[in-house]
Amino acid sequence: MKISVNKLAIACLVIGSMTMACQDETKPEESKEVAEDKNEAKFKTDTSENKAEFVVEAVSGNYAEIQLAQLAIQKSTDKQIKEIAKSLEADHTAALNDLKALATSKAISIPTDAPDKTKELITDLSDDKPADFDKAWVKALMDKHEKTISSYEKELNDSKDEALKAWITKVLPIIRTHHDKLMAYNSQIKK
Repeated sequence: MKISVNKLAIACLVIGSMTMACQDETKPEESKEVAEDKNEAKFKTDTSENKAEFVVEAVSGNYAEIQLAQLAIQKSTDKQIKEIAKSLEADHTAALNDLKALATSKAISIPTDAPDKTKELITDLSDDKPADFDKAWVKALMDKHEKTISSYEKELNDSKDEALKAWITKVLPIIRTHHDKLMAYNSQIKK
């Protein structure tokens, strides 16, 4: 019995599509998305939901900072980068622990890990040569800190939650110091 080439090609396409669809369905949901979904179901006012969204983003961002700092501690050959990374790891771990306690007190569901895009960045940075790694790591962390500072300043101005504002007020100067250290290092390597 002969099968025409067209029928065989169609059968392969259908089986391939079904396989891809099954793979997409089994992909685990990102920790951040799970927390966001739980909070959306839990909080019914825009104010509460916005506060929860900020906390989820901040927790996720602190996990990212910690993992990126740990990567630099392991991979960098530059003593100054390692010192900056150790400072980042310690400060963001403390900020994360405080934020977790705040989230618990407000019944906000939070992620348990860094976002997938951070994991992708870690993979990309891990492939870099040591000299390239330092430059790419500093650039990525400078960008991340700039976005964090902007986000925290906005929340500080917009939030009516005193506990959250107190946390931001405590953490924001530390994040600015990190950014300053990264910028100083960056300008030093450009010379």
